[in-house]
Amino acid sequence: MVSYKLNPFAHFVESHLLPVPQFAVFNRLTGELVELAPTALSLLMAVKQGSAISFDESQLEQLAKYNSEIVTLIQQQFLTPNDDVTLAAFAGYYVARPLQSPAITYRTETGTTMLVRLSMTERVFSPAADQVAPVIEEEMPPVAARIFSVADGRKTLAEIASAETPGQNGVDAPSFCEAMDFLTKPERQLVKLTLENEGFDHPNEPVNTVPRNLYHAPRSGAPARGTDSKALTDFHQEGIRNAEWEFDVVESTVNHAFRFPNEALGGMDYGSRFCVSTLKQEIVARLGNSDCLNILEVGGGTGSFARAFLNQARSMNTSVRYHILDLAPALIESQRQLLSNASPPVEHFQQDATAFDLPGREFDLIIANEVIADFPTAEVQRNSSPQADAGHQWIGEGGQYVEKYSLSVDDAPQQFLVNAGVFKFVERAWSHLAPGGALVVSEYGGEHKYPAEAFHLNHAEFSIHFGHVMDCARKVGFQSRLLTLGDFLGVNEDVSMLNGNNEHIQCLNHVFKKYGASLEFRLISEREFKERFQELATRIDLCGYSFRPLAGGFHYGPNIRDFMVLIMRKPVA
Repeated sequence: MVSYKLNPFAHFVESHLLPVPQFAVFNRLTGELVELAPTALSLLMAVKQGSAISFDESQLEQLAKYNSEIVTLIQQQFLTPNDDVTLAAFAGYYVARPLQSPAITYRTETGTTMLVRLSMTERVFSPAADQVAPVIEEEMPPVAARIFSVADGRKTLAEIASAETPGQNGVDAPSFCEAMDFLTKPERQLVKLTLENEGFDHPNEPVNTVPRNLYHAPRSGAPARGTDSKALTDFHQEGIRNAEWEFDVVESTVNHAFRFPNEALGGMDYGSRFCVSTLKQEIVARLGNSDCLNILEVGGGTGSFARAFLNQARSMNTSVRYHILDLAPALIESQRQLLSNASPPVEHFQQDATAFDLPGREFDLIIANEVIADFPTAEVQRNSSPQADAGHQWIGEGGQYVEKYSLSVDDAPQQFLVNAGVFKFVERAWSHLAPGGALVVSEYGGEHKYPAEAFHLNHAEFSIHFGHVMDCARKVGFQSRLLTLGDFLGVNEDVSMLNGNNEHIQCLNHVFKKYGASLEFRLISEREFKERFQELATRIDLCGYSFRPLAGGFHYGPNIRDFMVLIMRKPVA
């Protein structure tokens, strides 16, 4: 009979992003994480509270048959024999700084190493300005600081300990154990251990993860979930109060991340590059045959896209009358301020894009960039009743769209969603396009992936089934072409970018502002970072930041590989 206790390096985490809370336990040394069913969770919590637990070999064999989760917890050392757990068991493990942790260190003028971090014990999505996690600055113990500085994945725990505590008990030397405890506390998670000496540049590998308690804090009252179009409308009209905060922290878009010139876009910003890719005769038939193009942007964000697009069109000697249709008053106000000097003046309409109606207005180009995911969806379920016939195959509001647009659903599960609001928008766009005009939409999703909800935002958003949108466009009369956003814009995904999200930038800015510098909440290339900050970073021994290619997807803003562009042309005749 062997008695077990909870590994002192085990820590519990929970997620409240989905309707049903999820629970897990992770090893704060290795980052290994195991999701817990209620039985295993209750057992571990009881052990944590001091309850004794013992198994003999026959009991373990029975557990392996009927409750393998308990055996997994023993095998992965979350439950360990009552003998003391020492760091000696991990002496051969490599030590690395996890990419997901935004923590950095710097050296003061007096030679003290300071740690700048956010608490890794929890993460609140969709925070209000007063809910953002505060930056914590604390003095680093000297041994912990030196371990952190060399934790690049190339040295083992034993090798680092030998250098730090020569002639002592290696990894079990008291000063070294204290430093490792400091570095791996759940609120810090500054280093991780791994037996593999590769994969350090993959942010979702266990060595790079920082498991946290996850919460959702919508700022517009009750969360706008499901397919309720009224809730979505209310959010855009009342829930967005600060345009910059919305896109800096809550919902960073590709456009917002690239709103400054970037090496990956050939030195252009997003709106300018989008303009170059769009204003081509094969997309806009009237280009070159019209004195002035009428353009409607649907969902204008802060206005940065429109400003960049207009400036680029002007440099291409293309005359444009620009219009923006939006539902959020705060965003319309931001657009008006940013575009106040545009000539001719930009005209704004406050309407719901899924039902917009502008009598007498006809456009050569309608752009919907990163907005159609906000549109409502509708549920569909296969009618499995024996009495179902060919005319009653679908149950639910979305069934009408399956039939109306002959949506391809051979691969559909028993129950699924369709992008109902997008279909309505496509119809409205058709009625407002001049012959030869084009509708260009950009959003995340896939050609064959059914809509899935993004639960980390302060409002409901759903990925796009572009195959279904093309089915709809074909029925309406459009000629369609689908591309990846990267191909459409000509993105250079090999460009090395600063790793991390807005939390990483928040920690960097805490340090930079002490020296009169700052970094915008956006994508920034390694070359630009070094041009602007390398001298300062070297002077203060800044440590903890890193770079990897844009293709890796671990950067500020969404993963560009998740986005597609659908070009829909209205025939000339």
